[in-house]
Amino acid sequence: MATNLGIAGLGVVAQGFLDLASDSQEELESIVGHAVCLKRVASRRPRSEADLTHIAFSTDLNDLASDNELDLVIELIGGTDAAYDLIKRCLQSGRGVITANKAVLAEHGNELLALARTNQVPLGFEAAVAGGIPIIAPLKTGFPANGIRWITGIINGTCNYILTAMARDETPFDDALRTAQELGYAEADPTFDIGGMDAAQKLAILVALAYDVPISVDDVYCEGITDLTIDDLKHAEELGYTIKHLAIGRVVDDSIDMRVHPALIPVNNLIAKVDDVENAVQCGTENAGVLRFMGPGAGGHATASSVMADVVNIASGLYRQPSIGGRKLAIKPIDSIEGSFYLGISAADKPGVIASIGETMARHDISIASMIQKKEESDGAADDAHIPVVILTNAIVERELNQALVELESLEDIAAPIKKIRVVDFE
Repeated sequence: MATNLGIAGLGVVAQGFLDLASDSQEELESIVGHAVCLKRVASRRPRSEADLTHIAFSTDLNDLASDNELDLVIELIGGTDAAYDLIKRCLQSGRGVITANKAVLAEHGNELLALARTNQVPLGFEAAVAGGIPIIAPLKTGFPANGIRWITGIINGTCNYILTAMARDETPFDDALRTAQELGYAEADPTFDIGGMDAAQKLAILVALAYDVPISVDDVYCEGITDLTIDDLKHAEELGYTIKHLAIGRVVDDSIDMRVHPALIPVNNLIAKVDDVENAVQCGTENAGVLRFMGPGAGGHATASSVMADVVNIASGLYRQPSIGGRKLAIKPIDSIEGSFYLGISAADKPGVIASIGETMARHDISIASMIQKKEESDGAADDAHIPVVILTNAIVERELNQALVELESLEDIAAPIKKIRVVDFE
């Protein structure tokens, strides 16, 4: 008996998997109980550096779907269209699939998982979220008795690297992004990462597994990090917080709260200490407290290790089909969520302005937990000078805060827009 594998792609993750498969062949077969053989690789672009000795190779991805000798096809080509077509063909032909492709799962995951169930074949995707962190398997099998109250996570390494550089080294955003690109942590077009969509896709998958709801990335509220400044991170630190790009998923009042955005996190929270390109996922549970998963969120060998975990589970008969889409819950609007907020205000440096801010907030029943007022050097035009005023509010429903911000921004002595950053502390 043997489990025969095919691989689509020869990128960084695929080559990492080839290395792992070669280095751990004996251990892998000992765990699984039979031979695991890599039979075929298909890639649209050959790679001379990849050792494919004794492995069939072609540039036609369809060869993987039509090779009846294969038991499992590992999709590592990225993108959506070609990956979707390949995964669908393999599942329809009764062949199991492993993918590291969060984009194809975010767009087509409900259909592909239903197809896998219909054809009684596995669809593994441990590597699709948070790279080398084993979070998918626990969500599928480990939490039924615990009850997941909430999920939070730092699940985009590009954003985390940039924010770490801004906070720790006072590196301007553009410079930090450029360095991330030079180091291979950010794409040439980084919009997908720094705009938050990459994290939104991953969160949609995690929430679907945690709460048995359909994968729905369109329902994830999404903000990126492009508006953050070094001053924001400094002010947050003065208040006892750090700013991270955070993914949040939970059920509140029989509705789903799914959002990714910058957030102030207390500095004593362990996730606040996750820096550079590291990822972390926290799960607040009913019976086991807060469970934390931290590690590399990207990288060839790290992600390949999650692919290998799927190979082991499927080849050894331990794979469990996830339950997704059994519940239909309303989406909780972002402005209906209650919490504390960081407000960054540029106010005219003259008497009475701070009092006007306080009076406006009081009219909207918003109480102030902390305030920082920074006196800056004036260029001599005192009437035109503005100073930064930072306010940390107590808990308030966001739509009520938004009404107050409209009024504040209409004041002559306030320079719009007012920056608003949510505070998150579920512990």
